[in-house]
Amino acid sequence: MIAGLFVWLAVSSTGNLTISELEKTAQARLALYDSSLRAAIDRYRYLPYVVSRHHQVIDAVSGLGNANTADRYLQQVNERSGAAALYVLDRSGKTIASSNWNTPDSFVGEDYSFRPYFKQSITGAEGFFFGIGVTTGRSGLFISTPIRRNGPIDGQIIGVVVVKLELDELERNWQDGGEVVFVADADGVITMTSRSDWKYRTLLPLSPQDRERIVRNRQYSDEKLQSLDIGGQIADGSGTLTIGSDKFLYDVKKIDGSDWRIFFLTPMNEVTARQGMVMLITVIVSGLILLIILFLRERELKLASQREALEFERIQALNTRLEEEIAERRKTENELRGTQNELVQAGKLAALGQMSAAIAHEINQPIAAIRTFCASAKLMIERGKTEQLDQNISQISSLTERMGAITGQLKTFSRKSTGVLERVDLKVALDNALQLLGPQLESENCQLERNQPNSPLCVQADLVRIEQICVNIIRNALDAMIDSPEKRIRIDLTSDIDTVIMRISDTGPGMSDDALALLFDPFFTTKEPGQGVGLGLSVTYGIVRDFGGSIKAYNAASGGACFEVRLPLLRD
Repeated sequence: MIAGLFVWLAVSSTGNLTISELEKTAQARLALYDSSLRAAIDRYRYLPYVVSRHHQVIDAVSGLGNANTADRYLQQVNERSGAAALYVLDRSGKTIASSNWNTPDSFVGEDYSFRPYFKQSITGAEGFFFGIGVTTGRSGLFISTPIRRNGPIDGQIIGVVVVKLELDELERNWQDGGEVVFVADADGVITMTSRSDWKYRTLLPLSPQDRERIVRNRQYSDEKLQSLDIGGQIADGSGTLTIGSDKFLYDVKKIDGSDWRIFFLTPMNEVTARQGMVMLITVIVSGLILLIILFLRERELKLASQREALEFERIQALNTRLEEEIAERRKTENELRGTQNELVQAGKLAALGQMSAAIAHEINQPIAAIRTFCASAKLMIERGKTEQLDQNISQISSLTERMGAITGQLKTFSRKSTGVLERVDLKVALDNALQLLGPQLESENCQLERNQPNSPLCVQADLVRIEQICVNIIRNALDAMIDSPEKRIRIDLTSDIDTVIMRISDTGPGMSDDALALLFDPFFTTKEPGQGVGLGLSVTYGIVRDFGGSIKAYNAASGGACFEVRLPLLRD
């Protein structure tokens, strides 16, 4: 009786301990497999969005550009990214450009309107779909995003960009690991697995409606999609299940950003084997039951500790690699920020060069007056009329102060930004910019209208770069009105609850839709060759974004162009 009780306790305790240990290990392994899968997907998830904003792709879909140019661009991007394929569909679902345009299994001309990822993206959502390619016959993950004509948010959807990922290498790594892990989609179809004989099997039998939908989407080609028939629904978390004659402990979790689930299965053979061993030893040597239990407990704890140590080393290595990637990205970000600052400085120096004629004229006037007053003073001295010299000297002093103000403003505007954000009154920054541009406005007979509140309009920014924004936009307006019979610039400063709004409009001819779409792209310009390199508005766009604001351009109803800058209002 007592021996039987000891046997039952030993067997039960050993089984429970083993299951608990295996569940902990399974949870850690499941997290690692989930992380590796999400990393493989997230590496390419941004790619369709970036490609959808490229002007060559937009032009090809809208019929304004050459599809061959888009083909070569997609081929170049795909080669650098390492994806399986990258292609563009029009609104009807037909492929108009593809990275494999010059291969026998090219997607160009193929109709993929029946694919769910196209239907999802043509309505404005991200597409996420796994299936067997109807052209190549190779399985893969398809991620898609819509192409919008005039921008990533409000523009009309004119097509879809799709990237195909083939996850075969990751699946082979799973198979080489010797563990049981697989991924199932929303229908319960196993799409990736370390057991090759389970691929395209289903967890439960498919309903006729689901099977018909899968066939209609041509998702799994001619696969039979036979069921493993696990005998019930699997809830998120952990538990046990039976497949054929094998019983497993399972852990399952949902993969973020998709309707997939990833499973990690642990065979129950180890639990059964340990229970049998304990029972045999207990029956033979019943007197050593307690010693054997203590020994097994110590041994299990040691094995668990070793496995946890190995897992810790692996996780630590992953953290080290992540830290290196973060450091590299920060270095790249600092280099890009330095390049932007150099572009801002180059833009300011270019602006000073183009304004030099008007500034020189403004300085030459007081210089000529000083010469006249000096000659007059010399005559007064020669004639002994020294009592009238005070007036001449006062005039000379006033003129030199005027010249000092002009050169001082030039020095202030040309200095480099400190990069430190501080409280800046937008009205003061506009005053400084207009003082610098005053000679050019006067020389071109341009009228200036300015409407603003009496109270300060403060933002968190850099005074030098705010001045650069004002100078770039106002000079752009002056260049646009070069042939206009009436030259007038209107500046309106307003604010609402949390935003400062600056609108600068002119009486020029306005801009075309094509120019508005590309206005803030680097090196885009509507000026004659030699008159500009197309960096001014691109630099302005970058500065505004750095300050947490936005900028847009449009044609005013009364004629001419209008630039609208919005910056977060800084309150006391």
